[in-house]
Amino acid sequence: MTTHRPAVRPALGPSRTAVPDRAAADAGHGVVWVVLAVAGTVGFVALTILVASHVPIPFDQTGLDLVRGLGVAPGVWGALSESANIPLIVIGFGIVAWLLLTHRWREALVVFLMLAAITAGSEGVKQLIARPRPSGTDPNIPGVVYSYPSGHVLEAMTILGLITIRAWRTRRPLILRSSLVIAVAVWVTLVGLARLGLAAHYPSDVLAGVLGSAAALGIYGWLTRRSPAAVGESANPSPRTESRDGQALGA
Repeated sequence: MTTHRPAVRPALGPSRTAVPDRAAADAGHGVVWVVLAVAGTVGFVALTILVASHVPIPFDQTGLDLVRGLGVAPGVWGALSESANIPLIVIGFGIVAWLLLTHRWREALVVFLMLAAITAGSEGVKQLIARPRPSGTDPNIPGVVYSYPSGHVLEAMTILGLITIRAWRTRRPLILRSSLVIAVAVWVTLVGLARLGLAAHYPSDVLAGVLGSAAALGIYGWLTRRSPAAVGESANPSPRTESRDGQALGA
């Protein structure tokens, strides 16, 4: 007597079952990056028009007085301000070098062009707007003598932000990734306060740096996002479609 056993279907691996969800999540993140880029750009342009038109910004003097009234020693403000100068330049070049060494050519080009654009753009806008720095600024301050926007905040938030984005996309524990986000937010905030404490910028200059950085990070996040097609390919990875950290090269 012959018995018929029911056919056993092979169980789908976790990577296959996770593909639709991951693809949908990445598509949603793409929308977030676009919104961030557009909001940052529109906000920066609108604020720039107001400053260029010499429209009084209500919170500028209030913000300056508030920070100056904190009683923090100028040396502390100076150290915080300098942490967003040469150290960040080294970090920025280090990121590009690391991407090149790990054969992430496309992302290395995106990061290099982004850093060049925010540096040149910041200096260009300063010359165009020609906003004098607040009274009490050190007359020997190096670099461009104009105030708007804050290059320190723009570069600090952009460079540290792209590190945060890369870290968030890994499989590191959530507590570590969240801690990095908080640490970066605190650092950028302290840099902004230091620039106000040194009377090097108005609060609106700092806000412009944040908005400009948001636009840059939105563009970076969108250009380096994982597309649904790339997620689908990762279900059947091959040496040509997978990077060294296990993500598709199109990421």
